[in-house]
Amino acid sequence: MVKFSNKPNMKGISNVAEDTNYKSKMIGREGRLFAGVLATRITGMVYGVIIAFVLVVLIPFLVKTIGV
Repeated sequence: MVKFSNKPNMKGISNVAEDTNYKSKMIGREGRLFAGVLATRITGMVYGVIIAFVLVVLIPFLVKTIGV
């Protein structure tokens, strides 16, 4: 004979609640990261252009001028 319980499956409910909580935190973390990247995109591009200028133009010019 199979006995049926009228008690809820708390372990299953807890697992689902924990999984939902984890996923919502991951979505929030992704949102904050994306907002931070968008806020600093202009500054990052400016730094990239400056570094590229130094590596591609300034250093070869100095080496050619000084003759090291």
